[in-house]
Amino acid sequence: MTPNEINWPAALRAADSAEQSAAMQTLREVLQNGLRIALHGRGDVSEAHLEDFAQESLLRVLDRLDQFAGRSKFTTWAQAIALNTAFTELRRKRWHDVSLDALLANGDHLADPAMIADDVLGADEDRVRLVTVLRQAIEQDLTTKQRAAILGELREMPFDQIVELLGTSRSAAYKMLHDARRALKQRLQEAGITGADIQNAFNL
Repeated sequence: MTPNEINWPAALRAADSAEQSAAMQTLREVLQNGLRIALHGRGDVSEAHLEDFAQESLLRVLDRLDQFAGRSKFTTWAQAIALNTAFTELRRKRWHDVSLDALLANGDHLADPAMIADDVLGADEDRVRLVTVLRQAIEQDLTTKQRAAILGELREMPFDQIVELLGTSRSAAYKMLHDARRALKQRLQEAGITGADIQNAFNL
């Protein structure tokens, strides 16, 4: 039986342990093969990483079986979970052992075009203006911890690592990010930058 012919929810819930184990092994291989294709060419991903990502993804799929609504193929749904798992772990690895001072220093790189997707605004002068206003707002309108939190978010640092870096609780970190986003949004709007541009660029 091919992966496309398996009734995955039933097989993964099978009372027969041998049937369930076989389904889990097959799904793990499907996820690993999908990740190998999706992450091909990345120098920071080894075969061992792919195995770890696939195993962690399998566990997450099993935990969320009840959430599968059947609106897509099961393997498509599971691969989406696997990709999210892999990218989360890669971001976590990238930010491992980063200090608060190092994160704040990343504010110097906000002018880097990589901070904003190429198709966000269009004209180069508009992009430069948005980034200039954003940098001023981050430097002038935010507290040190708010600045660290928003820079971490812009650099795609996992939220749990932002919380750990700030030495605070999750609820306090959420509040810092909320207040920081609100302050930046207000400054950008005062500069005549549209809500659509703000949303597309920074999800504020």
